[in-house]
Amino acid sequence: MTLTDWLYQATRKLSRESAEQVRREIQEHYESARDTALACGSTSEQADRQALAALGDPRSANFEYRRVLLTAAEAKILRGGNWEAKAFCAHGTLRRALTAIPALALIAAIAFFATGRIELAKIALAAVVMTGLLFAAPLLPVYTAPRARIFRLVKWAAIAGAFALIMGADAMKMSWLIFSSLWPIAWIEWTRTSIRRKLPVARWPKQLYL
Repeated sequence: MTLTDWLYQATRKLSRESAEQVRREIQEHYESARDTALACGSTSEQADRQALAALGDPRSANFEYRRVLLTAAEAKILRGGNWEAKAFCAHGTLRRALTAIPALALIAAIAFFATGRIELAKIALAAVVMTGLLFAAPLLPVYTAPRARIFRLVKWAAIAGAFALIMGADAMKMSWLIFSSLWPIAWIEWTRTSIRRKLPVARWPKQLYL
């Protein structure tokens, strides 16, 4: 195995920035170990082998790197969220239109309740919750870690409440539908939790607070 092979295995599934960081650090460790071996009388080939052996198993290293550095999947979600946030903030008309959706849904819910169409009112009220979380949340003053934790607890409680409101007494029977609907959201949230653990709070974009 060569150093190139070792680095390939050790940086699998890491983001480009993480992989570049690993390559720089490993190259330094490798050169240092190789120079030490040469100074002790090893031949060039022996020094290469000793330096490579000192790096350890690349698969184990990759596992440890993925625990502390951003993976390619995490970087993709981070870039996508940042792009959406920039697009949302950059277009005032779009922002106002989207944030008006929860208000319109609330008006519809009130109108349905007033006319006795309870089931439609429940659906509209659930839409208020879901669209409010999606479109209004980026405008909320959530910019510290404690506020972020509180917001996320409220968010998941509200999502669960919205589904329970729509399904009513059949919520338990329809749990499979709830799971299939929520698992993509839960997966993204799980990935964001991993990103929060890896990035210092000072580097969190707005999406990581929500």
